[in-house]
Amino acid sequence: MPLSYDDLINCRAEELHFHYSDATMLLYNLSIGLGRDPTNRQELPFIYEQPALCVVPAAAAILGGGGAALLRNTDINWAMMLHAEQRLKIHRELPPCAKLIGSTRVSEVADKGQNKGALITIEMVVRLASGEPLYTSENVIFARGNGGCGGPPTSAHTTHRLPKRKPDTVHLSETRPDQALLYRILGDRTPLHADPTAARNAGFPRPILHGLCSYGIACRAILAEVCNYDPRLISEFDARFTSPVYPGERIHTDIWVDGNIVSFRCRIEQRSKIAINYGRCKLAI
Repeated sequence: MPLSYDDLINCRAEELHFHYSDATMLLYNLSIGLGRDPTNRQELPFIYEQPALCVVPAAAAILGGGGAALLRNTDINWAMMLHAEQRLKIHRELPPCAKLIGSTRVSEVADKGQNKGALITIEMVVRLASGEPLYTSENVIFARGNGGCGGPPTSAHTTHRLPKRKPDTVHLSETRPDQALLYRILGDRTPLHADPTAARNAGFPRPILHGLCSYGIACRAILAEVCNYDPRLISEFDARFTSPVYPGERIHTDIWVDGNIVSFRCRIEQRSKIAINYGRCKLAI
């Protein structure tokens, strides 16, 4: 049975209980490249829990699976699914470990048409078990095999446009050949990140890096270049995934700073590809 707009837009779940430990946050920070230089004292609070572990704000995107379980019982063709965009609003600094309560819903469906796919936005609102708001995430998936489900043809979300001037700074991040194998321990065991055959079947010459790993690398770049490694300065972090990254490649993050708005994109210079585009980070200043 084909997907129905009415069925999708009515998908929701309340009072979802989940948690994370400091071990999860340590693994996340390491898996996006923090701690590569053991003498970098600015990165030490992200990889060593004394006196208290710092958490990269982008880590919120992985908690609770980003709400994707909401669509588990729908007829989405998961083999044709891509992560299109990720948006975050951080309401307070993420603690090193926490018990959380979330609610999730499909907040938007943009049907591009038969054989063109649909954009499905999953909103997740999360609070601490004690009741304080923690973050709100929007996980936008591109269901390439499920166009024609009905609903409006375009998204109401406005794309952030990058400045036309040259970047104010460029941050270089080296990725490891085994980085996707490390990152997948956090929960995303999709085969195309580990199995060469699965990657080829999906149209890639070899396994690719998780989009959310690239997203975390971009957040780390802005923490280093703009925030002096203070995660409390990042209140929003939005990006669109436009091209895959292969583990072992270098990521150049172009950064523009205009007041409290930081624009960014991630480039793979050796292949002339933009992996993340239209990035927008709002600073809490």
